[in-house]
Amino acid sequence: MPHWPANDKPETARIVWDSHGLRIEAANSSLAEILSEVSTLTGAHVDGFATDARVYGQYGPAPARDVLSQLLDGTGYNVMMIGDIGDGAPRQIILSTRSAASAIPAAHTTTANDDDADVDEPVQPQPFPLQQPLRAPFNPATIRNPQQFPPGQQPYPGQQPNPGQQPQQPNQQ
Repeated sequence: MPHWPANDKPETARIVWDSHGLRIEAANSSLAEILSEVSTLTGAHVDGFATDARVYGQYGPAPARDVLSQLLDGTGYNVMMIGDIGDGAPRQIILSTRSAASAIPAAHTTTANDDDADVDEPVQPQPFPLQQPLRAPFNPATIRNPQQFPPGQQPYPGQQPNPGQQPQQPNQQ
């Protein structure tokens, strides 16, 4: 069998929380132990942690929110950070496991008239309708030089064209 570091005992990560922010240095360290230590140091409460993973790398120094986002990126958790304790540390970190099958969970519904009311059937999410732009797209051909106006029009009511410029006359046919 090959030697896998994940099968070894996890190494303790070096975690520093000071005026420079949060810094984590991990080499085959336990994510559970890191989150526990971060919680102790910063006062952030972690909810929803289910599966441990091994962590390698250096994170920070930076505000705790940024370091935690980097640390948890790619771990298979959805992450929500709530509140602020100060110095960029969240008050609460809520984790939920991501579904590998879909980024959007299917909704489950039942109706009171179903014969098999104990069986939930997934409802497929509907795509959002495309929305029209709020304004027309930019077309450079529609831009006029301030000195050019449609025949018989002046730039503003009562304003005359620049001296030396002759007003344009409509084409007579």
